[in-house]
Order: sequence, then C-alpha cells, then structure tokens
Amino acid sequence: MSHVAYDDVGKDFDTVRDRRPDAQRVWCERVRDYLPDPPPFAMVDVGAGTGIWSKALAESFGCVVHGVEPSAGMRGRAAVAHPHPRVEYVAGRAEVLPLPDESLGAAWLSTVIHQFPDLPAAARELRRVVEPDGRVFIRSGYPGRQDEIELFHLFPGAMRIAETWPRLGRVITAFEDAGFVFEAIERVREPTFDSYNEMLELLPVMRRSDSALVDLDDEEWDKGIAAIERALAAGERPWDLGMDLLVFR
Repeated sequence: MSHVAYDDVGKDFDTVRDRRPDAQRVWCERVRDYLPDPPPFAMVDVGAGTGIWSKALAESFGCVVHGVEPSAGMRGRAAVAHPHPRVEYVAGRAEVLPLPDESLGAAWLSTVIHQFPDLPAAARELRRVVEPDGRVFIRSGYPGRQDEIELFHLFPGAMRIAETWPRLGRVITAFEDAGFVFEAIERVREPTFDSYNEMLELLPVMRRSDSALVDLDDEEWDKGIAAIERALAAGERPWDLGMDLLVFR
C-alpha cells in the first residue's frame, strides 16, 4: 500500500501523472485493437484518480465510463478538472464495485493493482461486473519487467519499492482463478518528458504524489537529481516510458 496522501494531492496528479494527450492516445489506440466494433456501451475505470483516463476513454470510444475511486479528494478534483457528459465519478473500491452484475463491456486499470489490499477479491469483483465476453485492460509495471521506466534507474530506491509490487504471474493467476482468460501482454511505449529540464521542474511534485518516490530519503533523492543534471549537461534526452498492457477476456 502507498504512503501517498491521496485526498490531498489531486492537483499534483493533474500536473505530473498521465498528463500528455499524446501518451493517452497511444494507450487508447492499443486498447481499441482488443475492443469490438462498435466499442462497448459502458466501461469502468478502477482507481480513476483525478479522472484523466476516464475522460480519455469516453472521448476515444464514445462510451459511458464509471470512474470508481476511493479517495474523496481525488473524486472532487476529477469532477472539476476532468468532467465529461459520459463520465460519472463514484466512490468505491476494486474489491466492492458499486455496479450491477455483467453491466460493463470493459474495465481499465492504470497503475493501481499494487494498491489493492486483496488482488484476488478485486479480480473476482471485476468478473462479476464485466459481461462474459468483455475485456479487462491493465496498464502497469511488474517486477523484473520495469527496465523501461527511467525514473527507476535514476532513483534505485524507487525500483526497490516497485520490485515488491505484484509479479506478473501472480496477477495472471488471480484473474484466471476469477474466471478470466489471459489474452495478451504487450509492451507499450509513450512519450514522457520533452527535456530533462522539464523532468527537474516536475520532480518535486512527483515526489509527493508517486507511490514509488514518496518514501525516498534525501540522500537517494539528491543522487537521482545529480544523475539527471549530468544527463542534461551531456545533451541527452529523457527516455520514452515503457510499460505493459495486460489483457484478459
């Protein structure tokens, strides 16, 4: 579980997390390849945060999106910063979704599975609300597969934290035990920062709002900043971010 004070960092998330429309388009295009034509009438965004992905999904697929988020602060920020006529933000947890049985064509989970206290229960609950031929899309990094997340190389302490998150095999087993069928996994790459100057500008906010960075001590933090400054001086550019899209049906 994270030590981020989610009720207090809604504006921080808007500034630094999944903020780029071009990156959102990359993921929505990959999701589209697994959806029927036309797309499903309704989806759920589990752990919707400030609603960035809920709005992007509604705009991309023309569907109703239920943004389920436990943090009142995050939901309040979502309603103000990312409203959409086909999106509703509701209180709820992955293990107890406030939705009817088999009412959704798809579910989207972005960088949240490491936050679930009971992953098998969350998978069972998704099996309950997703219709039999629906899809579950999980955007995440997994231990041993986080080699294209540059921040984890710059801040090794963040990598150590992330390596404690659920392993890929554990996630697949939880969803298969719940009745889903593993369909695909693919590496998706998205643009992150245009320059190391931009990264340096946003990192203090990220330190307050990113579950892998929030617990770093000052010594680790200063070493990471020094590594970024060396890359900047060498004329280098930030990496694209590479994470996995895991698909179940």
